[in-house]
Amino acid sequence: MDKEEQLLKEYQNNRRKFEEQEDDIKKFQRQGQQIADETYSEIRFLLSDISEDDEVLNMARIELANLEEEFMMNIDKEKKKLLNRQEEEEQRYRKELKVLKEGE
Repeated sequence: MDKEEQLLKEYQNNRRKFEEQEDDIKKFQRQGQQIADETYSEIRFLLSDISEDDEVLNMARIELANLEEEFMMNIDKEKKKLLNRQEEEEQRYRKELKVLKEGE
């Protein structure tokens, strides 16, 4: 296998790994959203039996919304990190490919 083929294979393997990581982030995001929805429903159900006061439910909803927002911000940070790593890999591949072609 020549250097260009080896470089391409390495690039494709890295791209595949990035795609898997992206899928994992999306899965984690969906699971987090599902947990938040289920938690809110459970809190509403439990508090409806205990209290007729909506203030407690509203406080719980606000706290859950804050946690969900923090979770989403962390997910967005991870997405940006992954995107940056993908872009760096793309640049590295193009640079090394250019060097190989110029050396021919």
